[in-house]
Amino acid sequence: MLKILKTTKKSHFGFTLIELIVGVSMLALVTGIFLANYHGTNKHAELVMEAQKLAANLRTAQSYSLESKKFNDDIPAGGWGIHFDLAASKESYLIFADIDEPEAEGSKTYDGEAEKLQEFNLPKGITIEEIKMEDDSVWDNVDISFLPPDPTTNIWDGTDNYNLAQITLKENAGNTTKVVEVNFFGLINVVD
Repeated sequence: MLKILKTTKKSHFGFTLIELIVGVSMLALVTGIFLANYHGTNKHAELVMEAQKLAANLRTAQSYSLESKKFNDDIPAGGWGIHFDLAASKESYLIFADIDEPEAEGSKTYDGEAEKLQEFNLPKGITIEEIKMEDDSVWDNVDISFLPPDPTTNIWDGTDNYNLAQITLKENAGNTTKVVEVNFFGLINVVD
């Protein structure tokens, strides 16, 4: 009879509703933090890649001048260059062949479709923020050209030749930037 009066304890295996809610909430929080950081890291990587691509395209124009690459069956007398027109578009730039003689009017600059080799569009959310010269002046219309055979580097705003240009690329969502520098020696670097 003593056995009958004795209450038996049942053991419970599993989780309570509150424990499940807390666990799922923590998992959702960690996942949200991961996804937010992943998106930011992905955009930053894209910005770095575009800065490297711009530097590579500048080196391509420089290389075309060194090798005397032909454009429409002729070697461009004024060499090769990169044209920026931020007033028209902050999302693109182009490689051009300067077909003008080095001392002629219009030399060192992009003169229109007849000189255009290839246009490059930046991905959505990345823009060319500014182009700054060594005197801290900022220009919207800049041509960086390489005159063969050396090639001599010309950083030209339409009126003056400069020794240094800093092209700032900006990732708009995260407000981060990368700078591509070109100097009169033809040295091209991506800097932070």
